[in-house]
Amino acid sequence: MNLTLFKVLTTKLKQNTLAGEVAHSVMAPPYRVENIKSSLITGTKPKMASVLLLLYPNKFGEMNFVLTRRREYYGMHSGQISFPGGKPDLLDNDLWATALRETHEEIGIPSDEVKYIRSLSKLYVPSSNFLIFPYVGYLQSPYTFKPDHREVDSILEISLMDFINKESVLTKLLNSNSTSIVVSAYIFDKNVVWGATAMILSEFKMLFSAVLAK
Repeated sequence: MNLTLFKVLTTKLKQNTLAGEVAHSVMAPPYRVENIKSSLITGTKPKMASVLLLLYPNKFGEMNFVLTRRREYYGMHSGQISFPGGKPDLLDNDLWATALRETHEEIGIPSDEVKYIRSLSKLYVPSSNFLIFPYVGYLQSPYTFKPDHREVDSILEISLMDFINKESVLTKLLNSNSTSIVVSAYIFDKNVVWGATAMILSEFKMLFSAVLAK
């Protein structure tokens, strides 16, 4: 899909109803299926974070989106694949500004070059007590990413239509407690995307597929 057609579809992307918990449940790990409801955060004080699903035309003119692989460190999300994003700071006007700033810091995208499309459904992550606010935006030209290697080990550039046509798979992996679990995941050239990132992608896939079907 090229940029021209994608921009035509953005109007419908903005208007269509989100699938929310239904979409999240498709890719939720087995221990998350019963606790994805937003009502479960009642009585807690979750930490806020926002992420950006950033689409852009590659050098051949076809639309891609970007994911990052975190650096290895001693922590829950070490080495995992995720969207650019993070926690707000005092100078951010809102969580969209947070997503833009974090994207600039992590992969070098100037904030003023990102065109806003919409937000997706918020997602609570009990294991880290984060409430994630995902946003969708796009660039109008190809870009050479400049990862901050203090945070980002590598960058994955994913074809939009390859993803839309891709089926999820069940795969076995080790969670943060070194326990073997079977989860639903998307596999991109041997890169396993699961957990919150896959749940957010699931909602975007449902949204975009519905637009294409009209």
